[in-house]
Amino acid sequence: MKTLNDILVLGAFLGGILSTPPAFAEKMAAGTQDLVIKKMERVLSALDKSDPAWLASQQRLADLLSERARTRFMLEVEANCEGCKGSKEDRQKAIKIYEMLLSEVKLNEHGPILFQLAHLYEMAGQADKAIALYENIIKDAKKKNINRDIVIRSHVGLGDLLFQKGRFVNAKENYQIALKDKTLENRYLTIYNVAWCDFNTDNLKSAIATLEDLLKDPAAITRETEEGSKYDAPFHTDILRDLAMFYTKQDVTTREISKFENLTPEDKRKDLLLYFAKETDRIGQKKAAQEIMSRYMAHSALSKEERIEASIQLAQINYDRGQTSESVSEFSKAAAALQKAGCSGDKCAELQKSMKRYVTELHRSKKLKPDQDLMSAYITYNKTFPADMEMTQRGASVAMEMNNFPIAVALYRTVSESRQFSQKERNEALLHEVSAAEKSKNPQLQREAYLHYLKYAPRDAKSFEVKYQLAYLSYTQKKFADAAESFEELAKDKSGTADLRKKSADLSLDALAQMKNEKVLEELAWDYSEIFPSARPEFESIALKSLMNRVARTANDSKSTKSDLQKALNSLDADKVKNANNQEKILFFNNQAVLAKKLDEEKIYVNALSSLMAVPGLTAVQRENALEQLTGFYEKKLDFRNAYATALRMDLAKISEKEKEFRLGTLADLAGLNASKHYHKSLAAGLRGERALVVRSRLVLTSENPVKELKAQAAELKQRPALLNETVLLVYAKNENATALKSVLEMKELRKQSAPLFIKKQDFYEKVLQTKASISGHQLNASKDRLLQKTIAERVALLKKADKILAESLTLKDVTAQMMSLNLVSSENERMVRDLAGLPLPAHLTPQEQNQYVSLLKAQSKPFLFKARVAQQKQQEIWNKSPALAQIIRDYKIARAELRPLLARELTLLNQIPGKGAMKSALEDALDERPFSSRDLASARKSVAEDPANIREIENLKLIETKIGHPLMPSYLEARISHLQKGKSL
Repeated sequence: MKTLNDILVLGAFLGGILSTPPAFAEKMAAGTQDLVIKKMERVLSALDKSDPAWLASQQRLADLLSERARTRFMLEVEANCEGCKGSKEDRQKAIKIYEMLLSEVKLNEHGPILFQLAHLYEMAGQADKAIALYENIIKDAKKKNINRDIVIRSHVGLGDLLFQKGRFVNAKENYQIALKDKTLENRYLTIYNVAWCDFNTDNLKSAIATLEDLLKDPAAITRETEEGSKYDAPFHTDILRDLAMFYTKQDVTTREISKFENLTPEDKRKDLLLYFAKETDRIGQKKAAQEIMSRYMAHSALSKEERIEASIQLAQINYDRGQTSESVSEFSKAAAALQKAGCSGDKCAELQKSMKRYVTELHRSKKLKPDQDLMSAYITYNKTFPADMEMTQRGASVAMEMNNFPIAVALYRTVSESRQFSQKERNEALLHEVSAAEKSKNPQLQREAYLHYLKYAPRDAKSFEVKYQLAYLSYTQKKFADAAESFEELAKDKSGTADLRKKSADLSLDALAQMKNEKVLEELAWDYSEIFPSARPEFESIALKSLMNRVARTANDSKSTKSDLQKALNSLDADKVKNANNQEKILFFNNQAVLAKKLDEEKIYVNALSSLMAVPGLTAVQRENALEQLTGFYEKKLDFRNAYATALRMDLAKISEKEKEFRLGTLADLAGLNASKHYHKSLAAGLRGERALVVRSRLVLTSENPVKELKAQAAELKQRPALLNETVLLVYAKNENATALKSVLEMKELRKQSAPLFIKKQDFYEKVLQTKASISGHQLNASKDRLLQKTIAERVALLKKADKILAESLTLKDVTAQMMSLNLVSSENERMVRDLAGLPLPAHLTPQEQNQYVSLLKAQSKPFLFKARVAQQKQQEIWNKSPALAQIIRDYKIARAELRPLLARELTLLNQIPGKGAMKSALEDALDERPFSSRDLASARKSVAEDPANIREIENLKLIETKIGHPLMPSYLEARISHLQKGKSL
């Protein structure tokens, strides 16, 4: 919205008022102003109000104060400090005087005072008072017969104030009243304000019509001056500009364009058409802007520079319309015209600025996705202004972004080949050209760029660098033989920089490495260690690395012979790593360990791993791996003590705490060391299942008080009754204290197991032996009849006891108990028969009585003989065939060392029983079998240690371990056999 101050209406109006003599003071210097005002104030202070000069003096003082307020206000504006110069005080004083004067004089005689007061109100921020002043004049015009000129001016002033407040409808009403007066001064200004009132109230058509009507009579656009009415050309131009702006608020068509062109004076048409075109372009009416610009370009008075500038503007408009190709084409035409016609200094700079702005705007719009149109615009600009380094670089950057590297190279060459730029700028362009060519990945473009650089660049360190790039080009093209040769030459060229020579040396070695020419690489690395003393450790390291590569390749090659492996191992002389860094030493000892392992060089293998762990800087993972290998080695050799000691040094972070402690406990157990702390920790850490039960069993069997530990672990061991049964038997085998085991033996989980019966029958065996000793020691006393009868009765009682023993043995369901009882019954009953038959005949018996006596003894002996024969028959049946006895023999053969004495004792008791048969022979063979000795065990372990993967030797050791070895060894060896049978190496 345009305000009154914007259109200078009030200023022009007051200009007429202030020029009316004698109402306002003439301008004077500030000092003089102050002096005069002080004098006027002193005079008025002494002057009586009735004095005829009083009113005139007051008006003069008010005029002076008003003028000084205006002057001071201007100074405040310049100083940007509101009221700091005293304008407000002067203005208020003037207002007070003018208000007093209005009450003392007739309004028609002092109209200028009225308008000056209104102006002061407005300047003092009291616009409402000014409005009220004008409204009162208009209201009282007829009643007070106020001069019509004052009323008309009041309508205009009121309209201006209402306009400033945005009350455009009320302002227009006052303007229209004033316009009815044909004598209204500066009439065209009021008409102009009416048009703006319509515009601001959205009455666009009326606003346009008002300005068009005003422009149809340019002669009416005059202002009153001291010299009379004068044509206001600047304001005429302002009206045309505003009309152009009004047009843009609606669709601008050919009609509006033509009308505007017709209303514009010929001498202003060119400039105003350009303005109209720019305004429609700014608003976004690109089609109209294009038409107006075309009419502008058809104007014959255009200079070459203006036409070129118009073409640039038209190119921008076409671009804004989305006609990018047409836009770039128009831009190219403008550039071609400029190149052909040339331009003057300032104009050239202006055109260049416009063309640069066009290309820049085009670039901004296509920043995310640059295309060929943008590229063409940059190329056109570069051809037109080749000296613009910034735009050339931007164009080259666009080309780079579009992967149009040849164009980027070409743009950089416009700089590198031009003498307009400094040598530094040209050198930078050459470097950019090289960079663009390298990014293209186009070997031909790169080679050309390198050669172009060498042609134009000075012969300095950069030239050596480009030679380096040429060599590197061969390297990137995998022409490693050429690259190695070129880089070697550069490395040995003393004219190059130390840095690039060093890099060349590095790349020559790398090229050889790519060719896997380790032998030449190693030799050249030693040469470089002499050529580059400061890098001696590095090149020695490379030589060593080459050696490591050769060794590793031999070690990993399945076709390598034992001789190849031995040569590789022999080449690993420890002196070669004397000056090596820690990482190199780590690699060295790793490789040495690998080769030693392959060749079964145990001493070298252990030393290599030990040396490896002694290297500072070994990572936790590397140390762990080395310890794991060493632990595995000791395990493989069955050296469990060293395996345990080594495993203790490991973190074992890869496994859980329970697994870690279980493993350590197992190794300690196999080594014959106290494993209880590890076993307890594994259980505390959550070890469950079968292994946990085995651990608990081992805790019992390795305890100093196995009975106590058994009772502690029985609650868990009962989950597997067979294991609990075995553990109970092993504990009993240690102390043979059945009483101490009573509570455990009574557990329901053992009811169907062998331990309770096995332990119980041990006491029964003793009972049988004691009974046998008791009976066999008894003798019949035939010295007297009375004693004979007594001893026979005692013998019979003892035999009945034997019968009870036999009956008890049957309840045990144990073949050994039965055999011992049967033997007791048969042997003692048979002895009873012999003893009875051997009794002497009583004296003084007749032959007949003797026969009767003998017959009586036989009759008495017969039951004993029968019982002996039955028992002997039962014994023989068992000797002939007995699954139970066969099982005992088998148990004896596979029995653990701890249980074997008890079973041997049982077999010995059985062997003492007379008889023949298959079972008797099997029993005798079992007892005659030579048991394994500790020497056998040591020999078997040695064989496995020397040949850890020999399954036959492992099986043999497993058998011996089962008989007399460590309880855990059989399962440990079984796991190794399974591992080997799956084709896995140890």
